[in-house]
Amino acid sequence: MVSPFGTSLDAFRDALLDGQSAVAPIERFDTTGCASKLAASVAGFEPTAWVAPMKLRRMDPTGAYAIAASGMAIADARQPLHEDGDEAGGIVLGTWSAGGQAMQEYLSALLRSGPGGVPALIFNTTVGNAAASQVGLEFKLRGLNTTITHKEASGLAAIVSAVEFLRQERASWLVTGGVDSFYEMFFKAHDRFAVMSRRSTFSKGMGPFDRDRCGFIMGEGCFALCVERVDDARRRHATPYGDILGVAASGAAVPTNAWPDRAEPLARTMGLALGDAGLTPDDVDVVYASANATPQLDAVEAAALAELFGGGRTVITSIKGALGECGASGAASCAAALLCGRARRVPPIAGLGHVDPALKALRFATESVVAPGPIALVNSFASGGALFSLVLRVAA
Repeated sequence: MVSPFGTSLDAFRDALLDGQSAVAPIERFDTTGCASKLAASVAGFEPTAWVAPMKLRRMDPTGAYAIAASGMAIADARQPLHEDGDEAGGIVLGTWSAGGQAMQEYLSALLRSGPGGVPALIFNTTVGNAAASQVGLEFKLRGLNTTITHKEASGLAAIVSAVEFLRQERASWLVTGGVDSFYEMFFKAHDRFAVMSRRSTFSKGMGPFDRDRCGFIMGEGCFALCVERVDDARRRHATPYGDILGVAASGAAVPTNAWPDRAEPLARTMGLALGDAGLTPDDVDVVYASANATPQLDAVEAAALAELFGGGRTVITSIKGALGECGASGAASCAAALLCGRARRVPPIAGLGHVDPALKALRFATESVVAPGPIALVNSFASGGALFSLVLRVAA
């Protein structure tokens, strides 16, 4: 991972379990005139440790994040790489923002100086599939190379897609997950939409499911996993973090950019994932919710969760008070479920001060608690209505 808590898996896990938040005032560009001034920015990342300086000139931050996180995942999985390339390995990457920063720089130079002033080196990075392509080139992955974009749900959408590709035997193993890097125009567009929190400092009351929540905070980073079929993993004596048991993709009929406004499509998507896993709601120990402190999304998801898990033992958490919202968030939730699950803990919801009284039927993680068991459900629901759920079992 390349995250606001750095690149260490242990540091990421410990920060979440401690209830820390990486949200802070933005420093990379001037936010004068913006109502929103906070974000969870990547920290502790030196791109030249993973990417040669000459290559960095030809990519935006999403490319560097993706190469670094993918390389770490491949090494952690002890997945062998071949000098002449690997046709059985590939990448399925989700993103909301890849290509945007390079496009902003490219068009700004074009409008300012004309065709002669355009930085030709970054032209290839102005497309959304650049980050995944750069990973494929870097590690000579000659199999599937697919980019998925479903806004905030992109990362989990990619993992769900990767599982289906493996089931279809279109690859032996895949790097999958999500990557995003916010940039000035992207941030300021969302500031104009008035969808982000307008508070000047992060504090209690700003977290998902809080009664005083007031909008999401933007995040960024890359969270990559290596996934392979169970039989292949056994043959090479791999030591997995866990098993993906079931996946589901669905949709809610809503206007462009609107959050889902009914619980039924969300509950149906979770039910499809559980059915794919051969499980029932009673089998789920922890839910990593999509909730991001947006009043409508949190309320609708909570209603769907209450329909399935209300009054039960299942613990509900969300990591977006710690890491913000971005196209990599669903992949980050999978990483959190696996890493915190191996520690037999559930991370608290950062910034949750007082649970919304309307959501009292659910058991929220207001502090780090013991995980009731190894089964986790991960949700990622996007504005615009794309819905994804995944069920995993943490390895013993």
